[in-house]
Amino acid sequence: MQNFFKNLIPQKGDEKPELRRKIILLSSFALFIACVITLVIIFTDEGRNRELNTELAERHTTTVNVITTTAPVTTAPPVETEVTTTAPPPLVILPEMQTFIDENPDTAGWITVDSGVDNVVMQTADNEKYLELSFDGHYTQAGTVFADFRSIVNDYNNKQSDNIILYGHNQKDNSMFGTLKKYKTTRVNPGGFQYYKEHPTFTFSNLYEQYTYKIVAIFVIEVEERQNPNGEIFDYHNYIRFTAPDKSEYNFQNFVDQITAHSAIDTGVDMKEGDKFITLSTCSNEFEPSRLVVIGRRVRDGESAEVDTSKSSINPDAIEPDWSYIYNL
Repeated sequence: MQNFFKNLIPQKGDEKPELRRKIILLSSFALFIACVITLVIIFTDEGRNRELNTELAERHTTTVNVITTTAPVTTAPPVETEVTTTAPPPLVILPEMQTFIDENPDTAGWITVDSGVDNVVMQTADNEKYLELSFDGHYTQAGTVFADFRSIVNDYNNKQSDNIILYGHNQKDNSMFGTLKKYKTTRVNPGGFQYYKEHPTFTFSNLYEQYTYKIVAIFVIEVEERQNPNGEIFDYHNYIRFTAPDKSEYNFQNFVDQITAHSAIDTGVDMKEGDKFITLSTCSNEFEPSRLVVIGRRVRDGESAEVDTSKSSINPDAIEPDWSYIYNL
């Protein structure tokens, strides 16, 4: 052992080549130890995060199953003003969401996608808060699914954002939005098309009501203007409140035109003014930075949640990133 340390640790009188060898050896050993510690931290963090997400999902599912009827909604008495009006019924928190609000008031809802997404959704005034923060307030590289701070998620229907943006990391262990890649479809790799046909809807619950959404668009897209030879980027995350065409470019028709043009799949699901949407956004892995986007249109009142996927097809003219241009940047 003494000889081991003598051959490892620089000694007085060591020649320069020997001193250099020992320094390189020590540096390599220190780097190895640092890598081992980092790996242990990463795997420990992933394991803890998976356990937390599983526990939250079980709590959510159990509560939903126990409560078989919708919580009663009471109607506020009419308020007499100069003109007699009836106030809308008060918003009543879903029992399955109350437990999460009690634990963390940043709770905004719950997202469930058949691909394997089954997560609580957070929202604060800071979009970066839950990038590396778990539901229970601990650091985690996986972060937590969260709604864009600009999106109005929890309010009466007419006050909710036209398009709610949800972000989640694309984790290698498939947590958060890691399984959305099952939907990924391109002209070169159309494998996600069959998966879409088997799973054409997802659900989202805010604090007050659960909704079903029919998927209307799936695409991979660049993020920075430098990644497009024309310097043009579809900034899908800014289409939140559709305004009149003469006031903003972020209007309904532009939104529909853009997502239809970019979608790798023509889903056959119609869209019309007044519809509500949810956009699921996560990192993709073709290049950095890139995004995989899945957009759903809320099932309308009185409309069946069933989707006739026989009407869907691969979009041969879908706008895709210019792969050769990007890879040569």
